[in-house]
Amino acid sequence: MSFGSRRGVTVLELLAVIVIMSMLLGFAVYYMQGANQDLGVHASVNHVAGLFRLAHQHARTTSSPAWVVLDTRGNAVHVLLKETVGEWHLEQDPSGNPGQGAFGRDAVVQGRKPVQGRVGERVELGGSGVIRCPEVPLQDPAQGIALELWFLRTGGRSRAILAKVGNDVELAAEINGEVQARVGGLTVRSAGLRVPLDAWCHAQLIYSGRDLRLFLNRVPAGMAAGAAVWAAGQPLIVGDAKSGLVGIVDEIRVGLILPQERFALPAQVTFDFLPGFAPPADGFVVVGYDGEGRLDPAFGKAFSFGIKSSSDRRAITISQSGSVQR
Repeated sequence: MSFGSRRGVTVLELLAVIVIMSMLLGFAVYYMQGANQDLGVHASVNHVAGLFRLAHQHARTTSSPAWVVLDTRGNAVHVLLKETVGEWHLEQDPSGNPGQGAFGRDAVVQGRKPVQGRVGERVELGGSGVIRCPEVPLQDPAQGIALELWFLRTGGRSRAILAKVGNDVELAAEINGEVQARVGGLTVRSAGLRVPLDAWCHAQLIYSGRDLRLFLNRVPAGMAAGAAVWAAGQPLIVGDAKSGLVGIVDEIRVGLILPQERFALPAQVTFDFLPGFAPPADGFVVVGYDGEGRLDPAFGKAFSFGIKSSSDRRAITISQSGSVQR
C-alpha cells in the first residue's frame, strides 16, 4: 500500500504570503484614510454652509446685518449676530410709567410728555429731557454694540444727541439734517442722506467689532472699518440734558454683536480660495449680510470658496441674494 507524498509550507512561501497580506493591509489603510479625509470635507461643508444660512436668516428676521467670519489662521469659522438686550416701546403702563421695557429692564423717563406717535403713545422730549435706560452689559471682550430708535425732530437750532452709552458710543443729529454715529475713535456721517424736520426717521448704529455702520430708514448711510474701544457697563441714555433732542422718540433698542456658533475644521481640512483672492493680513475673511439678508456689495455678485483635504475639495458659493449653493 502506497501513500502519496506529503509536503509542508516552506519558509519562502510563508514570507510571500506575509508580504502580500502586508501590501493589502497597506492599501486598505491608505484608502480608509482617504475616506476619512473625504468625510471630513463633506461634514465641514455641511456645517459651514449651515452657519451661512443661519446668518442669512438672522439678518432677514432682525433687519440687521450679520457676518460669517472665516478664520484662516485658526482654521475655524463663527458667526456674528445681534442679540437684543433691551427694548422700550414707551407705552404707558397702568401706573402711568412709559419706561417699562422688555427683559425686565425698565427705563426712567425725565422731562417728557406722552404724545401720539407712529402707533400708540410715544414720548416727546423738550431738549433737556432724557430717557435713562439700564447699563449695557459686557458678555464677551470681542462684542460689538447696536443702537436703534425712531425719532421725529420738531425743532432745535443746534446739534442734538439722540442716544449715547457713556462717552464712547453716540448717535447725534446735526442741524443740517445729517446723522452721525460714533464708537470710540470711529465716526460715520450720513453725508449723502439727511433727515428733514417733522419727518419720522429710523436711525441704527451697528459696531460689529470690525467696522461701524450707520443706517437711516434701513438704508446704508455710511461705514468705517476698524476696531474701537468702548466701555461696557455704562447706561444707555436717549437725549441729553444739555444738547438733547427736541422732538418725539419711539421704539428704542440696544443689542450686542456677539461671536457665536464657532466651528473648528478638522486638522486635515482647510479653506481654499479662488485664484486672485488673498485673505487679509489678520487672516479673517468676513462675509457680511445686510439687513435684508443680501451679500455685502464688497464681494460683488457672489462669493465662492472651497473646503479641501489632500483627497477632496468641495465649493460653497454665496449668491448676491444671500442664498447658499454647494
